[in-house]
Amino acid sequence: MNYLLITFEIMLVVIAPLLVLYLKGSWPLRIIIPCLLTIPLLWYLTYAPLHELSHVAGTYLVGGKVTSIKVIPSFWTGEFGRAWITSEGVTDKWYQLITTLSPYVFDLLCAVASIYVLQRKLSKNAFVIGFLFMLLCLRPGFDFVCETVGFASGDKGDFHHVDLILGSFLTWSFLFASIGFCFFMTFSVLRRFRGFPEAMPGALT
Repeated sequence: MNYLLITFEIMLVVIAPLLVLYLKGSWPLRIIIPCLLTIPLLWYLTYAPLHELSHVAGTYLVGGKVTSIKVIPSFWTGEFGRAWITSEGVTDKWYQLITTLSPYVFDLLCAVASIYVLQRKLSKNAFVIGFLFMLLCLRPGFDFVCETVGFASGDKGDFHHVDLILGSFLTWSFLFASIGFCFFMTFSVLRRFRGFPEAMPGALT
């Protein structure tokens, strides 16, 4: 695992859009700085659990059984992203495809939801807006970017198994389309919050 590459991905897909969100708004620095310190930490604590629990949901959906699960990397020992589930009873290749793709279907649903949840009148609270932006836009975007880079570098992760079932063309098409969609949703949300909250003085707190 290339930790420098992963750090760059985090900076590009998670930290930079958050920074843009707050710089485009009109919150004071005393509010922005705590948000920029806490939301990336919450991203780290939610990213792997949501991903692996989506695999769990997909496994049970097709009638399989989860025999072991690890949703929190052992970061206290220097681990960054080791989380997994092991399952049994899923032998049909199309059922395997469902269990493998379930986190990414969840990611796409979150990205769609972001455009409705992140309405400008939802709240003036910088932390609430930033946290929802991270959870619904940035976390899915990072999931696709990280998995795409891993797949391109030969990692035998989720999309290696998808490739064995669907073939390279459909796998790459899905990855590129999903990344493009998540980035489009991210930019759409950022455009909504230009000058916020002063731009919307009637927004609810």
